[in-house]
Amino acid sequence: MGSRTTTVALYGIVGLLLANLVVVLSRGDSGSMLPAAIAQRQGPIAGGAGLFVMPAQLSGNQWGCYLMDVDRGTLCVYQFLPGASQLKLVAARNFANDTRLLNMNTAPSPQEIGDLVNKQNQAVRGAGAPAAAGNPSRDNTSEK
Repeated sequence: MGSRTTTVALYGIVGLLLANLVVVLSRGDSGSMLPAAIAQRQGPIAGGAGLFVMPAQLSGNQWGCYLMDVDRGTLCVYQFLPGASQLKLVAARNFANDTRLLNMNTAPSPQEIGDLVNKQNQAVRGAGAPAAAGNPSRDNTSEK
C-alpha cells in the first residue's frame, strides 16, 4: 500500500510541474520574471584554436572587445572609436606569470585559512562533531 501512495504522490507532483510549465510558457513576457542581472544579455564568446574574442562595455558608453590568446598567454583590449570609425588597441598584457601567483591582495591569507581549518578539525576531534546547519546530529544512545 505504501508504494501505491508514493506512486500517486509522484504523479501528482509531475502534474503540478506540468501545470506550472504551461503557465510559464503561456506568458508572453517571460523575460520580465528574471532579475535584471540575469535578464541582461551577455555578449557571446567566439573563438577557437586558442584565440578568443569577447565584446565588452569598457565604460558607460565606450565599447570594444577583449582578445585572448591562450597559447601565448596574452590578453588585449580594443576600444571602438565611433567618431573615427576605428578600433584602437588600448591595453595588452602577458598573463603567463599572473597565473603563477598563489596569493596577492587577498584576505585572509591561505595560511590563515589553513590555521582555521586545523583549529576546526581539532575541535571536532576533541568535542565530537558539531551539528551542521539543517542536519542535526543524532543521539546514538536513544536508538536501541
